[in-house]
Amino acid sequence: MPWWLMLPNLLLGVVSAGAGAAAVIRPAMLAPPGHGGRRGRFYPAMYAARSVPLGVLVAVAVWLAPLQPLTSLILIAAAVSQLGDALIGVVHRMPGMVVFPLAAAVCHLVGAAYLM
Repeated sequence: MPWWLMLPNLLLGVVSAGAGAAAVIRPAMLAPPGHGGRRGRFYPAMYAARSVPLGVLVAVAVWLAPLQPLTSLILIAAAVSQLGDALIGVVHRMPGMVVFPLAAAVCHLVGAAYLM
């Protein structure tokens, strides 16, 4: 994978993992207004449980093993996950939850296609 394709995939993996961690620290980033306290942490924690390990896995896979066959599968899984996030954003009419996941999904799919 060329550096110009590896770098955005790596950065998007790190940003995705960081967003998951930030959501646990500040649940208001993801939880709807009025959902404070313990219950307000439930969905951000669920998001983080997926986004942190998957984001780290993407970053590590494209950096350490960009020519391995599993890297394509990791990128495809990350793209599907991001497309799911974008779909949730569309359904709930939250443009901010559509743009970044959609861009990340496209980047991951381009990277996977390049490796195939």
